[in-house]
Amino acid sequence: MNKTLFLFFVIFSTGFSKNFLEYSVIDKKINDLTFNEKYDAALYLCDSLITEHELNPKYYFYYFGADALKLHSKINHSPLHDRDSVREALVEISISKLDQAIDKLEDIKKTPNNRFYLAGLYGYYSRYAGMNRSWWTAYTNGIKSVGMYEDLIEEFPDCYDAYLYPGVFEYYADRLSGITSFFAGILGVSGDRREGLSKIELAVKKGKIVFPQGSLMMLEINAFMEGNGYESLKYFEAFLEKFPENQRIRNWYVNTMLNLGLAEKASKTFESEYGELLDDFVKAKYYFLLNKNSISLEYSKSAFAKDPPTWRGIIEYTKYLHVYNNWLLGNETEVIEDAPKLNEYYSNKFTLDQNFENESKYIYELRSLAAMNKKEAFLKLVEDAPKFNNKEFEDEFYLIQGVYLFQQERFVEAEPYFIKSKITNNYRNKVNSLGYLLSIYMVIDTTKEKAAQLIDEIEESEYQRLIYRSNDLEKKYRI
Repeated sequence: MNKTLFLFFVIFSTGFSKNFLEYSVIDKKINDLTFNEKYDAALYLCDSLITEHELNPKYYFYYFGADALKLHSKINHSPLHDRDSVREALVEISISKLDQAIDKLEDIKKTPNNRFYLAGLYGYYSRYAGMNRSWWTAYTNGIKSVGMYEDLIEEFPDCYDAYLYPGVFEYYADRLSGITSFFAGILGVSGDRREGLSKIELAVKKGKIVFPQGSLMMLEINAFMEGNGYESLKYFEAFLEKFPENQRIRNWYVNTMLNLGLAEKASKTFESEYGELLDDFVKAKYYFLLNKNSISLEYSKSAFAKDPPTWRGIIEYTKYLHVYNNWLLGNETEVIEDAPKLNEYYSNKFTLDQNFENESKYIYELRSLAAMNKKEAFLKLVEDAPKFNNKEFEDEFYLIQGVYLFQQERFVEAEPYFIKSKITNNYRNKVNSLGYLLSIYMVIDTTKEKAAQLIDEIEESEYQRLIYRSNDLEKKYRI
């Protein structure tokens, strides 16, 4: 090959693989409005741009991105007893709009830009269909979207935004069960958890346009699908740095920290200008961990309101906090009135508190000191531990110490406490302990035998989030 021809080949190849997408000022404006939860303003702007550029799929892509999030918000703020019917009605409206948009764009020129955004529209179609459990429609549109993105990646490997949806599809295809697995099998869909996560991460780190969508996906995967709250925190923080007015994500972020016992870290949000964005359920949990029961009580009463706009799990937990706050404060009348309103799990838990009052109050104080990172007081209270007459409180005693050491990255010291706390009849504490051991064995080296034993115990727990995460343990220790 002569030098001129070789130079032409190099220039052509470099230009061919370049990321063709542009992220304009208007693109940023739409994303800022959308992911700061100003959905109506985002939709209005997209509508204006669609009127002006009727055959540009980019603005439809942004429109349905905002529409999908607004739809989720409406569902979450609808009465609990009516959410399924609200969801079905709203999704049908969105699918009808999306059908019209796709029909309108069917014959446009298939430039790389147009192909990228059209692929995104099929991805949104899959998402809407999945929300209404129309699995066949979800998978056929998902496969179409993935195919279009993969063709773009083959031609333009540096178009990192195109990796997001194939990564999402690949990850969730590896997590299928029941009827969804049946449809996927018919369509020949298979997945790979690690490969899916790798593609999503690539889109988040190097993409121009899909950073917010990718960040939301990674925090959701880690917080829910993988049961790895610590790993999710960095995605919460990266997202909120760019979209600080997103109330839903900030509440979710703080709630995740509190679930991990990181009240000291959460206090930074409470002391900031965004503290007022937090809902009553998160505030009740925060002040409960801080041992400020009277303040917690003011917020925990929200759990008894009719159709509070939040998810069911936190409502039931907050009812328990309310009863426990009143119990600690000696408000017997309120305890008698509200304790019967607890669900079966928390009713049994509160009965245990009453029957072993000293142990319950000791564990509560110990957990509060750990959450506030009051080292000296915490260590002194550990030394003054009572003789436990109930094994469940003793198991929590070990679990709290293990978590405290884990958060200081003293993994070797933390391990024995989780080994003790995993032998419990409390299922939640058991899987919690197993999860911490999994994280420890991924950070430090242990024996192949101990890793294999942990994997067996995780499988016996039938806790799917940990079962999938344990694949990483199998790979590390070649089990």
